[in-house]
Amino acid sequence: MKKLYLLLTILFLIDFGWGQSYPFKYISPGIQIGYNNNEGLFYGFQTSIGILQESPIVPSICFGFKRYHRKYNEKYIDLQTTFFKNGWTIDNIGPPIGIGIGKNFFNNSSNYRLKCYTWLLTCFTIDYELERKSYNWSLIPVLTLVIY
Repeated sequence: MKKLYLLLTILFLIDFGWGQSYPFKYISPGIQIGYNNNEGLFYGFQTSIGILQESPIVPSICFGFKRYHRKYNEKYIDLQTTFFKNGWTIDNIGPPIGIGIGKNFFNNSSNYRLKCYTWLLTCFTIDYELERKSYNWSLIPVLTLVIY
């Protein structure tokens, strides 16, 4: 458990360290509905916390929880970065593209994951679990709250 706390601290410092000078921060909770090619349907929730910058890059950290139909639970944490074509402004919210790397925790074990996502009206996410070699496709309607 100490390794997890150390990992979370390091991830937090890396992900948020370079963006602290800009005043806008956000939190984005969402409900997740998806399909895993090995386990079937799942649902859950996730929350992303990040920094809106004047650059086209928006770094964030994401915490989530999934529940599969077999009463199987999974938690995850991701570092993710969203790329906007011309930078993030209120007038320029087009469909951005995001990438992330993270770790799943399930059944007393863990697994690394890679993800990519985009959104316009809702977030569409695809992630790949390296050790289990499985894919997840999910829709995540989110409510983004900007904090000054």
